[in-house]
Amino acid sequence: MKSIKNNFYMLHLIWKECPWGVICEMLHWLIRRVGELFYSVFLLRFIVKAIENGTEFGKVMELLFLLLAYGILTEVFIAWYWNWYRRKVKLKIDEMLLKRMYEKAVECDLSCYENPEFYDKYTRANSEILQRGMKILEECGRIFGTVVTAVISIVIIAVWEPIVIPIVIVCAICSLLIDKKRSKMKYDCMVETTPQTRIQDYVKRTVYLQDYAKELRLGNMFLPLLKHFNESVKQALKITHHYYGMEAWLRVLRELFMSFGTYLVAQGIIIFRYIEQHVYNLSDVVTIMNAATVLQSNIYSISWNMSYFIENGLYVENLKTFFEYKPKITENENGIIPQNTKHRLTLKNVSFTYEGQTKPTLKNISLDILEGQKVAFVGHNGAGKSTLVKLIMRLYDVTEGEILLDGINIKDYKLSDYRHSFGTIFQDFKIFASNIEENVLLYPARNKIDEQIAYEAVNASGLGEKVRSLEKAMKTQLTREFDDEGVMLSGGEFQKIAVSRVFAKQSSIAILDEPSSALDPISEYEMFENMLKACEDKTVMFISHRLSSAVNADIIYLLEQGEIVEQGTHAELMSENGKYAEMFSMQAKQYKESGGKG
Repeated sequence: MKSIKNNFYMLHLIWKECPWGVICEMLHWLIRRVGELFYSVFLLRFIVKAIENGTEFGKVMELLFLLLAYGILTEVFIAWYWNWYRRKVKLKIDEMLLKRMYEKAVECDLSCYENPEFYDKYTRANSEILQRGMKILEECGRIFGTVVTAVISIVIIAVWEPIVIPIVIVCAICSLLIDKKRSKMKYDCMVETTPQTRIQDYVKRTVYLQDYAKELRLGNMFLPLLKHFNESVKQALKITHHYYGMEAWLRVLRELFMSFGTYLVAQGIIIFRYIEQHVYNLSDVVTIMNAATVLQSNIYSISWNMSYFIENGLYVENLKTFFEYKPKITENENGIIPQNTKHRLTLKNVSFTYEGQTKPTLKNISLDILEGQKVAFVGHNGAGKSTLVKLIMRLYDVTEGEILLDGINIKDYKLSDYRHSFGTIFQDFKIFASNIEENVLLYPARNKIDEQIAYEAVNASGLGEKVRSLEKAMKTQLTREFDDEGVMLSGGEFQKIAVSRVFAKQSSIAILDEPSSALDPISEYEMFENMLKACEDKTVMFISHRLSSAVNADIIYLLEQGEIVEQGTHAELMSENGKYAEMFSMQAKQYKESGGKG
């Protein structure tokens, strides 16, 4: 029952997007199935009866010409639909489903991607989305046309030999139950092999993605990866052999039911009644036997199609789960829209624990960031700095405490407008296969003003000279994913592209999470000088484990094991001679010993 509901759930989505596509698919299969019945039952009965009654040849030819005209019209429709319109329908369905999936993926909480069970469902849904939409429409069309034809066949048989009907139906139901079991086994096999498939996909990505190319060539890391790959393949084969061995025997049993019920029993009764009891004339026998054969074929098709129908329903469950997921952090359409151009951000006793963990990542964080203030969060890796940024951006909600913007809890704001108040770069930023201008703006430039904003942002990040040296300047394509002449910049240059995004965004608060991790100390110093100059009228929060970047901040917060252990200006913290001073001195010593090289 659940599978049927899931199929109709998908069919409803398709109907909303493309109702004429659904109508044409149903009509197409109705024409094909009813046509088969007409030619094999009614036409053959007419010809045999004409021979029995000595009907004039001219009358027979009249019917044949009418059938020829009908056949031409229906074939024209089928050719038009199957070879042209159906392709448009598939593209519309794929576009609709992908759009829904991408919108939901953006809407899903970040925590979903850290939940293996949810992520496995998302992976299965994503891998099937471009196949199942059209498959479900096709199977619904097949079943519709086949059911209509089966009903007509039952009516024909009922007129002469109703005993045949229950025999065929009972055998068909047994076959259907076997098919249901087979579909469930195939789905269970897919579910059990999903983790192995994920491992294989990961290994394949590491082999061909540029991100891993250098490390793979400098060591033997491919050997443990290959070991994981081989183990996952063995495990997948073990699971597959277990399920498909049983599935093969079920298929044999299904065929026995269909052959015994229809060919041996049903048609045996008809032949016996004609030869031994002389109940029918030849045209009646031809009609009943062909109708029984068509019914058997239709029920066989329904049984076969229902196995796919059930299978589709099981796969749709993954899509449905994903589409109907209710995020914990919602848009809040009726929420408050931030009105000020400058903001005050306050954290009160904020604690946060990741889902599935018992130890909090942040504990009792309280701080007050004033408008226009330059704030640095420093500390070792894993101290909780990046998590703090995610909470401020409301990618996660706090476990305890509250975050306020201008004295109002951030949960009360409209989410998209609240986030628009921030320009953010994360340490694991991504560069897209697009030109420099679009990578800076994160959208195609709409006019000259947008182009100027992008250009000024690149200058502010310190990348202006490099961009001007390129033949196509701001229109230069980055990466070679889509263009063989695309440019591959250095890690530091890519990082400056990411920093440019903050400058390009018209926001009052800039957050930079490890914005200089790929830069040498001199480039880092120049970037921060440019950044502070460009963000003179903005609130700036930057997160770093390199303390040299914090020297010019108005206030520095040192985090350790999720808590603020020290706070103050650089001078104040150095005079206290505490942990900050110790870390700063150690980093300065390392810098001097390396000869000033990053």
